[in-house]
Amino acid sequence: MTSRTSRALRTRTLAAVLLGCALVAGPAVAQAAGAGAEVGTRQATNGEWRYCPYTGDHPELGKGHANDAVGHLQCILNRVYGYKSVAQDKIFGDATLAAVKNFQQSVGLSADGFVGPNTWAALHP
Repeated sequence: MTSRTSRALRTRTLAAVLLGCALVAGPAVAQAAGAGAEVGTRQATNGEWRYCPYTGDHPELGKGHANDAVGHLQCILNRVYGYKSVAQDKIFGDATLAAVKNFQQSVGLSADGFVGPNTWAALHP
């Protein structure tokens, strides 16, 4: 094996190891104070699967919706991301709206309080 090939192989291996570590560690989501959020950083990778098992779909949600998907959203916000003011009552009310807006802002999304594909993707890293 030539020096160039060996170096390229080591670089690819290191990149794969680092990427694998990043995927295992997951993104850290910083939360701002307010809206029931605890100040701090939470690791969210697959936390929702351990704490909030759910087999339904992830529809677009907004204030006033009431269904199992809202309950799943509330569970993730409460148990995975630490928004303790969010009750898991399956009703998208004011506390859920405030937490969604805070979460969206913390991950760089438009803080419109509407849970669409981008917000679901951020909630499920």
